[in-house]
Parts: sequence; C-alpha cells; structure tokens
Amino acid sequence: MLNNNRIIVTYFLAHYNSNYLLVAVFCILLKYLRLFQKKKSLYCNICKKELKHKYKPAKEWNVEGFLCADCHIEKTKEFIAKQQQYEEIPDSCIICKKELKSEKKKPRWQWNMDSGSFLCSDCFEEKELSYEQRQNFCSVCSKKMGFIRYNPKPKWNIDGQLCKNCWNRKNQKETQ
Repeated sequence: MLNNNRIIVTYFLAHYNSNYLLVAVFCILLKYLRLFQKKKSLYCNICKKELKHKYKPAKEWNVEGFLCADCHIEKTKEFIAKQQQYEEIPDSCIICKKELKSEKKKPRWQWNMDSGSFLCSDCFEEKELSYEQRQNFCSVCSKKMGFIRYNPKPKWNIDGQLCKNCWNRKNQKETQ
C-alpha cells in the first residue's frame, strides 16, 4: 500500500506542479486517517441489532463483544436472580446465633461489626446500652463525663474514654 502511494507521489512530482502534490498528499492522509469515512456498524452479540449505544458485559456473564441496552438489562436481571438464589440462607443474629425472621436490626457503624450482619432486638438493645455507657461515662471511675473527654493512650489498654481526673492520674503514674 505504501509503495503505491510512493509511486503516485513521484508521478505527481514529475508531471504536475507542487499544488497538485499537496492535494495528492492530503488525499492519501485522509485515506489513512479515515476522517470522512462512515464508522463501522457494531451489532449486539446476543440479538444482532445494530448498536446506537454500546454496553460492556460483566466478566461473570461470559459474553464477548458489546450488548444493546435491552440485552444488557436482561443479562443484569438474570445475574442478580442467580445471586439471590445462592444467598437465600436464613439470617441469624451475629451475637447469639438465633434465627431472625421479622425483628432483625442492622448494627450501627460505630460498633465495628461486619457489614451485612443483623442483630436480634435483645442483642441490639444490649449493644446500644453498652455503647452509650462507653461513650458517656468514664471507663475507670464510671462518672458521667461532661463536654471535654480524654482519649487514653494506646499503651494504657483502656477501652473507652476518660474523665479529666482519671486521665491526669494515669498520666502522672506514667511519668513517675
């Protein structure tokens, strides 16, 4: 292909002036760049319709090429239905392992529990009370804390927050 173009260029150099050469080079470039040619039509891999918008299938679907919107939606529905069939295991409380039916509750994000886990109402209330106790009362003396709270140093191995007096006592013991 390139040899044919070289022949055309040398022919124009020999027989015509430089303006025609520029036109010939321009035409060759347009042919290689394919700027003004019609795009190749893509077709859906399932229903073989011409694509206006192309959608990539998920890897799990084992489909090569692109899909139309209708086929993409259908494949998505099928995939979700298959996943739900496998996940029809009854939910159980993550703490007491009691099977849950209607009273399942999601744990709060502050409790650092696994996502997607559920609690029964008894365990939820117990966890809620322990969290409130940990947040609002000193971990050492169990005194109600005010606005200012102190976080213990990691080497103290204390779970929760401290009041000013307990924090100062612990800190003085450490410095002596």
